[in-house]
Amino acid sequence: MSFPSLTNDDLKKAAKREDLIRETAQQIIKDFSEFGLEISFSGDTDHFYEELFVQMNAHVNDLLVRSQANFLNLLYRIDVSPADIQKYEEERPDAAWSDLTTELIIHRELKKVLIRDYFRNH
Repeated sequence: MSFPSLTNDDLKKAAKREDLIRETAQQIIKDFSEFGLEISFSGDTDHFYEELFVQMNAHVNDLLVRSQANFLNLLYRIDVSPADIQKYEEERPDAAWSDLTTELIIHRELKKVLIRDYFRNH
């Protein structure tokens, strides 16, 4: 059994499922907490992205200034590579680096949840 590759459409569909949104929020909270970074989620699935993005972006900016080693460890933990970030940069050259990285982290966490959901149901 092989897992189909995930497209942006797959991510958009998943971002509308409340169960996947909640699971993604929990995954983000878990991964960030391993580095002593607090993320909270109100449970408002309609504003999930904005709510988490603001908190995560602040941590990304802080880590970049305070501890690049911890930042790189966080990316490694989440499974985001420098090549992934570079690809995002090429696609959106006008976006702020921390915004791109935060968005990429959210997308990667959602992909993890989608993969688990796929294998739970197949």
